[in-house]
Amino acid sequence: MLSRRVQPSSRTPAVNRWPLYPAAATGFLTLIALLVLLSTWGVVLSARAASSRITLRFSEYPRPYENEMLAELIPLFEKQNPDIKIVYEPITDPIKMTTSMVGGTAPDIVCWWSPDLHFWAKQGLLLDLNPYIQKGLFADDIADMALGQVRGFQVNGVQYALPQYLGTVALYYNQDAVERAGVVEPSNDMDWDDFLMLARKLTVRQGNSVKQWGFYLFHEIDRVAYWVRQNGGEMMSPTDDTLCLLDQPAAIKAIQYWADFIHRWKVSPTSAQISGTTLRDAFAGELAATAADGSWSLAFMLPNTRFKLGIAHLPKGPVARSTLANLDGYAIYAGSPHKEAAVRFLKFLVSPEANRLRARYQGLQPARRSVAREWVELLLKQYPNARTAGSQILIFALAAEYAAPEPMFYNPNTAKTMLNQALYRIFQQGEPAEKVLKEVVPALNQKLRTEKQAAGKARR
Repeated sequence: MLSRRVQPSSRTPAVNRWPLYPAAATGFLTLIALLVLLSTWGVVLSARAASSRITLRFSEYPRPYENEMLAELIPLFEKQNPDIKIVYEPITDPIKMTTSMVGGTAPDIVCWWSPDLHFWAKQGLLLDLNPYIQKGLFADDIADMALGQVRGFQVNGVQYALPQYLGTVALYYNQDAVERAGVVEPSNDMDWDDFLMLARKLTVRQGNSVKQWGFYLFHEIDRVAYWVRQNGGEMMSPTDDTLCLLDQPAAIKAIQYWADFIHRWKVSPTSAQISGTTLRDAFAGELAATAADGSWSLAFMLPNTRFKLGIAHLPKGPVARSTLANLDGYAIYAGSPHKEAAVRFLKFLVSPEANRLRARYQGLQPARRSVAREWVELLLKQYPNARTAGSQILIFALAAEYAAPEPMFYNPNTAKTMLNQALYRIFQQGEPAEKVLKEVVPALNQKLRTEKQAAGKARR
């Protein structure tokens, strides 16, 4: 009888089974309640965790494949730092960024280039990184970077930024044009006079016109600066940012030497002679057999040149080697409410991992020496034409040892405007370098001193 009662008929309604097992029923209900409670608490804890995450706003210029790169870079950082969320806001207008900084609404981390970065730092709008550097937080990073470039991100001893990538300038040359001319390829021991001889042999004339120029000469102040340094001169006093030194003999001689490529030797064109064609287009279109340009142009040169591409060090000067180091860098807004979190993101942005991603997606030369060979290997895999240059691409990384950034005057915009106008007169119009520089440089120095004095009085 008992067995019949314990084993009810299959026709017995399920609702009637529970009274037969009161302990089991109570345990099951308790389990359900516990699961519901845990689920509820999980939702609450998840919501609390999400609300406690720090949101960092991050702005940089949207280069090609920017979104694809950030789609990998940002999740990688957030996985390593689950308490931080990154929101990307593209920046294309430095004036708007200045306004947002002054107004207290700027992003936490900003990537841009000088002279705007330099200006923001001088106004106290960027965080001083020295306290973090002194603690050793960036010791491994800086040791792996080009010292000249790192120092370029300083104002009055304040380290206001760290490099996004390293761009140096080297000599691009057309190997096919060199072979046609029957001359030896540019060597790493080539000096100014050797290069002039090469440029003359590479210049191809047809009657009164030039079919191929020996050298495309780009002459804005950031490029002229390394020619001046190669001759033992300087563009700006190392101790006075209102003192331009381009009216000194070493600088005048260097500038005149290269202006003679255009007006005396006629192996480089004026902009009018090539209808304003840009350096990249002139070189890729075989209007010029050689050109001095940066590693940032590789992403254009490699897929657009139809000849065997060669790369060499810039010709060495009478006194020294020198080339340009770019000043594109990452900085933290001084008004950021999340400075410690921003420092963590900054350290990631200058890490080898981030440098690899920029190299892979955008072809940018890494700011880290340890990633340079990987960058070259990536270019060799991606661009068939890179194979003709091969290991020569590494010259851009080797040039870091003697690279220096464009000097930043007290007011870089004033200096750039006045000096580029002077250089235009010399290189495009053929006026003597000494005459122009003896006229313009004193006027520039006076204007810079006046601006600095006026700013000092305004602060008082």
